[in-house]
Amino acid sequence: MKIHKHHIIPKHAGGTDDPDNLVELTIEEHAVAHKILYEKYNRWQDRVAWLSLSGIMKDEERIYEILKNSNPGGYKHTKEAKKKLSEMRMGEKNPMYGKTAPNRGVKRPGVGGRKKGTRWSIEEREKQIKIRSANGYYDFTKDAARNKKISESKKGSVGSAKGKNWYNNGNIETYSSSFPDGFTKGRLPRLQLAKRGMLWYNNGIVNKQFKENTQPEGYIRGRITKK
Repeated sequence: MKIHKHHIIPKHAGGTDDPDNLVELTIEEHAVAHKILYEKYNRWQDRVAWLSLSGIMKDEERIYEILKNSNPGGYKHTKEAKKKLSEMRMGEKNPMYGKTAPNRGVKRPGVGGRKKGTRWSIEEREKQIKIRSANGYYDFTKDAARNKKISESKKGSVGSAKGKNWYNNGNIETYSSSFPDGFTKGRLPRLQLAKRGMLWYNNGIVNKQFKENTQPEGYIRGRITKK
């Protein structure tokens, strides 16, 4: 029977190799000991030890979990480490390989955790408006360092609309990067009923549309050119 030396206070929790902190256990007892520690303190190291000793977690997954969680300083993994992590989860090595996603068919909640399609009550809406109207609520959008970081992260990336065009078949329209069969390039014509009877007027500075004889004082018929 194989015997393991178990740290009563794990080394990842500050324990030492002193004899009074060590106890001899079988593999099964060792797994149970780490299961108890995990359930009590919720430390990922105890979870990995428990599942590994129980034979539930394979070596590849154990190494993956250690690499994934051993990042207390928030540093970024090197390209080599990222590649290694990716290879460890490819194909049958991925614990979800061949399985159906547990959230498949489940509708995602809407904004703020609300169910999609639900609306705020009048009281909740007033509360949110008050919160968002407070001075300084949107100050974070003016942070130069934040904005520069966002800008830098987008440089060189391909936009989701690049290479796409509108196509229609006379009944429906679609926005696609390929030319669908039976479609022509362009969008369906819109009636724009609200624009019927509207005429252009200007006040020498801006152009605006109004119904005939409803234009404000100071506006005359026609548009001013910007050329």
